[in-house]
Amino acid sequence: MAIVRPLVGRAANWTGILRRYSTVEAFTANLMASGEGGAMPVVGHDKMKKEFYIKMDRNSTEKAILQYDMYRKGYVDFYHTFVPEVYRGKGLAKHLAKAALDYAVEEDLKMKLTCTYLQKYTQDNPLPQYEERIVPS
Repeated sequence: MAIVRPLVGRAANWTGILRRYSTVEAFTANLMASGEGGAMPVVGHDKMKKEFYIKMDRNSTEKAILQYDMYRKGYVDFYHTFVPEVYRGKGLAKHLAKAALDYAVEEDLKMKLTCTYLQKYTQDNPLPQYEERIVPS
């Protein structure tokens, strides 16, 4: 869940602020998208659908996703990352990438990075726990 810093002074009228949004999740998503308030997205993991996701709003089906396939025992292929156009450039894909790569580390999986975003992410974040698990595509 996102953490929202308390407002001070005249801006502390939460009732007025929250009335502008249909849900607390919408308010939090707006904070996250605007970069204000230090809100962090919550990354979910659906093992049945083989995807990591960030829901944009509780009442919406819209979400950012990172899809994968377990193509051999002990091997995962991270093959696709998608962020809805209006949320692009907000850093959501990096949260998905970190969650997915950390999952592979925790489960001691070898990783094939078919997704070009993940290839770039691991180049920009050359952590040994990731690099030692990457196999050629």
